[in-house]
Amino acid sequence: MDQLEAHARAQATFAEVLAGVKPDQLEAPTPCPDWTVWGVIDHLIAGNWRVVGEAHPTPDDPQQLVEAHAVSASAAHATFSEPDGLTRTYVVRIGPIPGTLFIALRTTDALVHAWDIATATGQPTDLDPELTGMMLEMSQQRITPELRGEGRPFGPEQECSEDRPVADRLAAFLGRRP
Repeated sequence: MDQLEAHARAQATFAEVLAGVKPDQLEAPTPCPDWTVWGVIDHLIAGNWRVVGEAHPTPDDPQQLVEAHAVSASAAHATFSEPDGLTRTYVVRIGPIPGTLFIALRTTDALVHAWDIATATGQPTDLDPELTGMMLEMSQQRITPELRGEGRPFGPEQECSEDRPVADRLAAFLGRRP
């Protein structure tokens, strides 16, 4: 699967989970320490806008969140789809990175945050097993011990049985407790 298709599928997976969030669940805690469901949604939408190089506020109105995500996901995907979208360098929190790495990070981010929200809101966590398996393999190759721990992007890897859904295993690898 090419990176653009993977990104589109991850954003679609996030959209499906987001559509299942009820307004009274937005303040619920998630597996991301210190983040509510709304905080995770805001993070994902803001991350999509960072791809474009723009900032847009995430709406507080629960009825506008699905549309806000759709617009931000479409804009990010359009940026990655530009002729130089995967070859140019993007400047992100961890420093300058090539587009091929940035799209992989955004794809994984959309999937694991869909898992966070699904977990927090009681939705199924068996999210796009084919894509999630690919992102787990990629993460296992790219996430080094230097990226884990306090103040770093990922927590310590958690235990997760091989018979659990692959999205649970990805979440555990990235530091969540399934």
